[in-house]
Amino acid sequence: MKISIYTAVKDGIANDLHFEAMLRHHLPLADEIVVNEGYSSDDSYQRLLKLQRQHPKIHVFRSHWETPKSLDWSIGFDDAARRAATGDWCIHLDCDEFIPDWEFDAIRLHLERTEEVLVPVRFINFYGNYKVYHAKPEKVHWPDRKMIIHRNRPDIEFWGDGANVRIRGEEFSWDTSQQMFTVHHFGMVRDAAALRQKWWAQGRAIRGRSTRFRPPRLVFQLFPHDWKDPMYFDDLAVYDGEDILAVRDEPKEFTRDRMMLVSALRAR
Repeated sequence: MKISIYTAVKDGIANDLHFEAMLRHHLPLADEIVVNEGYSSDDSYQRLLKLQRQHPKIHVFRSHWETPKSLDWSIGFDDAARRAATGDWCIHLDCDEFIPDWEFDAIRLHLERTEEVLVPVRFINFYGNYKVYHAKPEKVHWPDRKMIIHRNRPDIEFWGDGANVRIRGEEFSWDTSQQMFTVHHFGMVRDAAALRQKWWAQGRAIRGRSTRFRPPRLVFQLFPHDWKDPMYFDDLAVYDGEDILAVRDEPKEFTRDRMMLVSALRAR
């Protein structure tokens, strides 16, 4: 049985994503990792090529991405990566999503034995650093689960906002498996200016407005995201579970608030 992980990256350096750590982290789980690179304006592609040379499991190809106009804009480039995957099973991950290393063996064993087609995952959404997470993600419309593990079949499709897959022609359901694995999501552990810019772009997409012409990064650097924003702070909690291998190896990569939030939450 062969497992393919597939993902997409564009301007990963400029957007302060954890794409290099993410690819290295999943090498022990995947038989191949397919990366759709969107013609970055920074050095992300060069770094991906270096990783590809170092690790033959990683396969990088390039495609032109459309300008975001709605929340489902990712479907095109994610589906292109899916079609390039050659494994019996596929796992779609964004480049800031990490499966805990202690679940690698259990995932492979389950996929080898099951007759299922789709397997869901639950999400832990970290915020600011690797020791703080949002305890009520539904309040801020962050994912608490996704359907991203699937057999490599031509009738698998992304749908809705592109976060989940389903079998074409069938009604979506979360009740597809007796198992549910875990993903640690570090999309809100990034430079505060890059995070605010991301949310600006998402807000435009929700309203159906183009992001082709956006304020320069300097504007977001002058007015970065406030880690103690009351919209989030009251529902944050200190994570007391085990840290994934990528965090254990490189904790600074997963810290953007200088661990200020941990102290603030413990003093709350």
